[in-house]
Order: sequence, then structure tokens, then C-alpha cells
Amino acid sequence: MKIQFRAFAAFLLLVTATVGSSSSATSPLQEVLARMDKAASSFRAMTAHVTYVTHTAILNQDDKESGTVVMRKVAPGEVQGLIDFIEPDRRTVQFEKRSLQIYYPKINTVNKWDLGKHGEQLDQFIMIGFGTSGTQLARDYSVKVLPNEKGSPQQDVPTIRLELVPKDGEAAKYVKKLELWIPQTGDDPYPIREKISQSSDDYRLVSYSDLKINPPLKPDALRLKLPPGVKVEQPGK
Repeated sequence: MKIQFRAFAAFLLLVTATVGSSSSATSPLQEVLARMDKAASSFRAMTAHVTYVTHTAILNQDDKESGTVVMRKVAPGEVQGLIDFIEPDRRTVQFEKRSLQIYYPKINTVNKWDLGKHGEQLDQFIMIGFGTSGTQLARDYSVKVLPNEKGSPQQDVPTIRLELVPKDGEAAKYVKKLELWIPQTGDDPYPIREKISQSSDDYRLVSYSDLKINPPLKPDALRLKLPPGVKVEQPGK
């Protein structure tokens, strides 16, 4: 699943907590979860520019990529997504209905994977932070608020930084923990930065800019557009 993780790690977002207190004061965490509950039912789609920094621990190496992302909620618990990597090497990643495709234009080749039972897990992960309520996620994940680090690329935007740990053993196979930076003010609870860590100590930093929620999308906005003569490969078969 390492290839699959790299393909959709940009979408692995998670916000949750243990909810319930007799105190009349509202904690920052409760406030964020309340915003998520309010926004979840109206979420339909998102677009953004993204920057990815993938850290490989054993090499102590950082690889930077940038591109755009589009995601659409097509049914309860089901999403479509497309990531168009622009720099340094072009490729397009598309996932839909338990399938994953990666198109490499330089060699005019598309790789296809049938995610099978992992598809449901994928849908659950990529909807985290975009369309899933905090109350729903509180059943399966734990969270705490961390102090913000100095040197954050979003220093001009006051944020709440959350550390998120999956409780389920199957989910923990893919993600050790996540960190989200969510704006402190405003109605939207969508993260502007995330860090996805694996048990190997590899991690990916994702920074969003020009984030748009529920923008108008063309019918083919999430379709993988392949040229004539493209070579199709199915790794593992």
C-alpha cells in the first residue's frame, strides 16, 4: 500500500475529539468540532493549489512537489478526487469508486489499481476535514491541541494546531498520526496545512492555498483525460 499512500496522502485529513463537558466555557477544540459539524452537511466539493513536501526518514531527504487538487462528494461516504502534479514532474492521480489511476504524460502510460477492500478506507481518510463531522469522527479517533510551532508558513493566519491519532488498528497501518492547522476564526473549519506521519517516521507536509469550498465544477472536472495510444499497466497483476 506504499504507492497508494503516496497517491492519496495529500487528502488524509482528520479532526476529532472526545466531546462532552459540563463546563459552560467552550474550548478551542470544541469550537473547531462545532464548526465541522455545521459545515459537514453542506460540503459538496473543493479545489485548491497544494504544495507537498515528502520526508523520507532513512535518507533524511525532502522532496517537494506542487499542483492542484479537486475533490467532490458524490454520495454519503463516497468521493471522487483528482490531483494534477505540475512541478517538478507532471503526473495526474485520479481516484473514483475503489479505483486509483496515475497517468505519466512523459511516457504516455497510465497505471491502474483496484483498491478492493481498501477503497472504503480511502474514502474515509480523504473526507476527513472535508465533509465529515467532528462528532462522527470522535467515535474512531482521538485528538489533542498542540502549541503552534515557530516558523509556520501560515504565520499571518492564527491557527489551532491539532494532533490526531487513529484508534482503529487498520487505519493505523496507513497513518501513525496527523497534525492539522485550522484557522482560529471564521465559519469554515478547513485546514490550511497538514502533516501526515507514518510509523516509519516518513511524513508529508501539505500546504493549501487558494482553497475554494463548493465551487462550480465542470462535468468533466474530475475525469482523467487520456490521449490516444496511452499504454495501460496494472501493477501487481
